[in-house]
Amino acid sequence: MAAVDEKPLLVVLNSCHSAAQAERLVETVPFAIGMAESIGDVDAITYAARFYAAIAEGQSVQGAHLLGRAAVEMNGLPDHEVPTLTCALDVDPSATRLVTPPATSEIA
Repeated sequence: MAAVDEKPLLVVLNSCHSAAQAERLVETVPFAIGMAESIGDVDAITYAARFYAAIAEGQSVQGAHLLGRAAVEMNGLPDHEVPTLTCALDVDPSATRLVTPPATSEIA
């Protein structure tokens, strides 16, 4: 993280057994997601796709995380509880949005 001009707000470690690293990362960044144990490739891809889509839609970090886990579960995949969200003590993942979507205009 020392190599970048501005530290990221979120780091996602989409690899098996990465939750311990995520816990250490929150000493440097506010939010980190890691995998508590081994995770299947399809499960990891499903989680990441829904998580990032939810972030882009303006969901909170916690909401996006929960939507990612739900997508894995709704697809009948076994590893929905493996992705874990860790955050620094001074931040609220349910109140933090990384993207503000553009306002929608009503068509007259």
